Amino acid sequence: MEKNTLLHKMLKLWFRQKSGDGLEAKLGYRFRDPELLAHALVHRSFLSGKDMPYTNNNERLEFLGDSVLNMLTTEYLYRTFPDDPEGDLSKRKSSIVSGHACAQSSKEWNLSEYIKMGKAEAKMGGRGKESILADAYEAVLGAVYLDGGLEEVRAILNRFHFPRVQEIIVADDFVNFKSELLEYTQGTKLHTSPEYEIVGEEGPEHQKVFTAEVRVNGKVYGRGSGPNKKRAEQEAARVSLEMLKAEEAAVEPETAAAGKKPVKPKRYFRP
Repeated sequence: MEKNTLLHKMLKLWFRQKSGDGLEAKLGYRFRDPELLAHALVHRSFLSGKDMPYTNNNERLEFLGDSVLNMLTTEYLYRTFPDDPEGDLSKRKSSIVSGHACAQSSKEWNLSEYIKMGKAEAKMGGRGKESILADAYEAVLGAVYLDGGLEEVRAILNRFHFPRVQEIIVADDFVNFKSELLEYTQGTKLHTSPEYEIVGEEGPEHQKVFTAEVRVNGKVYGRGSGPNKKRAEQEAARVSLEMLKAEEAAVEPETAAAGKKPVKPKRYFRP
């Protein structure tokens, strides 16, 4: 089959980066077929306006890598936590394979520097978007799987992802910010419940990004985005909580002078 001209051009970059601090060096894995690595880093926005098939983006590799990550994570948890019931293992797994966790692990490779994306997407902060970083991370895992097999993917996860398991599980991203915000607003002088509204959604059906807004006593306090409505609301709740705490901190000296202790909300983890 005739090679894709674009991927050939991209491969020149990878051949130059096989030594030093190139991506293969960061991964600790040398590709037999470097075109797989190049393909794993093509965001769909890069193809806009180009005479190229849509399947030249990294979404198919991301689909494969997601399945490989889920399987190896399940195996890791089964072996590492032999006394945990299925329910607890499922909760841990949900955290470990989340987009946030993958995006954080991708930073160890400086993966954002290597992703090929459209200029418009880059100008809108695409290199910092968790969804793009997470998808590229999984696509790279899919590329390694096709090139070197399951053991090579397991080795990479053992070096970069699984050592972060405890950090991932207790990370703030997995706090139930909606519960925390509710506790905060009902436990302070506000005496109210926050209201949520999905104010926007964009992207193709299989990869939408939702935007949620939080109102407290009719005032908009925070916005948040995510790959689903639940994540968007969680992010909006987190932002709102920070704003409310900042407002409270501004009047804290008066509270202290009155001999009162500020209410500290409890922290809840997702069930």
